[in-house]
Amino acid sequence: MEDLRKLQDMMEKMKPFEVGEYVQENYPDNPELWSGSKKIVVRKIINFERDRMEGK
Repeated sequence: MEDLRKLQDMMEKMKPFEVGEYVQENYPDNPELWSGSKKIVVRKIINFERDRMEGK
């Protein structure tokens, strides 16, 4: 959970275009995570990582 908080804090400090670049570089196989406002994209990434950690 601490890692998710760090990731969320890092992404919230980024500018919208930086978040877009980060997501496209780190999640190239999941284009559905790229779309939406910055807040939506951050939420999608956190949920994606949480699900991955839980093994879903």
